[in-house]
Amino acid sequence: MAFPKEDFDYYERTVSIMYRKYFRKRITIALVAAGIIALYTGIVREHFLLNGLLVGILVAIGVYYGLQARRFPEVYQQLLEENQPEAQIRSVVEDEYSYHIYEGEKAVARINKAGVRNLPSQNKQYTLMVGFDKRFFAQEPLKMTYYDMLDLTYEEKFRLSRGGYSNMPRFLRRFTWRNLKASAGNAVGFLLSNLFFLFILYRLIRYVIAMLRMLF
Repeated sequence: MAFPKEDFDYYERTVSIMYRKYFRKRITIALVAAGIIALYTGIVREHFLLNGLLVGILVAIGVYYGLQARRFPEVYQQLLEENQPEAQIRSVVEDEYSYHIYEGEKAVARINKAGVRNLPSQNKQYTLMVGFDKRFFAQEPLKMTYYDMLDLTYEEKFRLSRGGYSNMPRFLRRFTWRNLKASAGNAVGFLLSNLFFLFILYRLIRYVIAMLRMLF
């Protein structure tokens, strides 16, 4: 099956834009957060050690994401090689916020539904799904997989919720333990990522409110 090479050549620009947009968003968030903390520290002149450490971590995250964004040609080539000499056709199970990718009975990836693109393949039977790993600390977030859309299945709870059988409001489902844990990938990642981001968010809200009070 030679169609993966044709697909990857045809969609390279599309996937490249998605890839750089993914990292650009995270770089912007990290640097804006670092800027707010640095500005507050310079104005109020307190918590120099803690805030300096936070700014350093956020800038390091921004630099790391910047370096990752430049790896697109290498990452894209690796994904193509995974589908050579034959395309790897996988099965997909959809839930509220993710696509679970299976190779036989083994789960090989979980893709965040936000921003997913389903690209038609040269082989009309299959679709090329392009998206990003659900985990916060994925080593390589870009995921591309071939699947048959006619074989797409729904996770049981999601299927029931689509049928109106869920007793939890839709806006609260994102914050269920199952979905939060899936975002982190494992228990340790869940604790580290959520505690860190909640701490940063708390600091940012506190600092922004304090600076607004100074102005008004």
